[in-house]
Formats: sequence, structure tokens, C-alpha cells
Amino acid sequence: MKHFRKIWSESLNGWIVAHKELPRWECYKLMLDEHPALDVSYTAFKNQCSRLKITKSNPHPPRPQRPLYSEQIKKGYLRIKIAQPNVWMSKSKWVYLESHPWEYEDIMTHRYNFIFLDGDSRNFAPDNIAKVPLNIMGIFCQLGGTEPGRPDISRTRLLMAELKKKNLDRGEELGLTCCYGHTRQFRDEINRKAREYQNRPERKKAASESRKRWRLEHPEEYQEKLRKRDEWRRKNGSSRRKQGTKTQ
Repeated sequence: MKHFRKIWSESLNGWIVAHKELPRWECYKLMLDEHPALDVSYTAFKNQCSRLKITKSNPHPPRPQRPLYSEQIKKGYLRIKIAQPNVWMSKSKWVYLESHPWEYEDIMTHRYNFIFLDGDSRNFAPDNIAKVPLNIMGIFCQLGGTEPGRPDISRTRLLMAELKKKNLDRGEELGLTCCYGHTRQFRDEINRKAREYQNRPERKKAASESRKRWRLEHPEEYQEKLRKRDEWRRKNGSSRRKQGTKTQ
């Protein structure tokens, strides 16, 4: 509060109240003309008018509210108005809630996605909408997601995603999984994919050329690396290099 400037005095507040009928900008300019020593921004003037409860009525009439259960399109999906004044919900979620009222509390307290099993975002038949927990949505998309025109395949992939999540949860309890990017995977699966990648002919050729280039560019580091390797082998009794063999 050391640098606080007390700008608004009772006389100045009275002057603002006396000129409240003027448009706000004109009142602000007139105040500066009559009080030249006053250093006040227009924002500070508006804030003070709000404190004094001097508000201008809106010259435009309020926009009429859209009726209940009216629809609108947002990001390609339909939303429906479920309450006034402006409460909207995705229509797929609303249809699912209407056909599964006993799940209302669970849906409102947990996060779910509501998918169209046949891939048609305008088919709101209750049997075409499925509830997918957010924690298996990524697995479901990895398995292919929804199949256009084939709701049976979409249901099968959804069951596979739930089964895979249960396997990953159990594997995490046993310490068999790890985070790989933004997903969980079994270590054996990660190692298998890594071996397949490393054993590709083009990958082997590129790695060999990279090692040769490094040996030519850093001969001293390469010799030091060979010396440490031979020392480790002698210490562990697994030396395969004969005494006196020249280091290449």
C-alpha cells in the first residue's frame, strides 16, 4: 500500500454521480477537462462507475433464448439443449442417458465417450450408441475404432479393448509393463518389436556404416573402447582375444 494513490474523493464521486446521464466516454473526457491535474485511465473510470453502481442500460434488447431440446452442430456433432438458459449436451450422450436412466449417476461422475457403432454420427438409435470409458478409448482406437456400416465389428473391438486393458492392469501389478510413449505396453512386446526393427537388412546396413564411419572419425576413442572391453573380459574370465594379437 506504500505506492497507493487515493484518486477518488467524495467530491469527485459526487461529480460523477451528477453527470451520470452523459454517455460514459463523454463523461470521462469532461472530467479530464474540468480536472486537468487528474491522471486516470478510462478503465479506472469505468471501474469506479461500477463501484458507484452507475451502469448504462443495454440499448439492445436481450437475444431470445432458444427453446428446450433445440439442436445445434458443433465440430461436426449434434448438441441438444437440455436446460435454460444455455445448458447443452451432446445428443449421443443424451440419447444414451434417456435409454439408460439407471446409469445417470455413474455417467455424471466419471468420464466417458459415446460412440456410434456404425460410424454414422447422425444415427441416434439407442442400440447404435455405446458408452466407452475414457481410459480404454486409446486402446479402442489402436484396434481400429468403429467400422463404418459394421456395428458388430465395432462391438468386438470394444470387447477386445476392455480385455486388453484388464491384461495391462494385471501386468502392471506383476511388473511386466512399462510406459512406452503415452501408452502402457508389455516389455516382451516392446523387445520383440525392437528386435524386428534391428534385424531389418536396411537397418543392419545403416548401423554397420555408422559404426565404420565412427571408427574412422574417432580412432583414439575406438582404441580406448577396445582396451576397456579386453580388460573387462580378462577380469570376468571370458576373454576371446589371444595374447599378442594386434588390435585392429
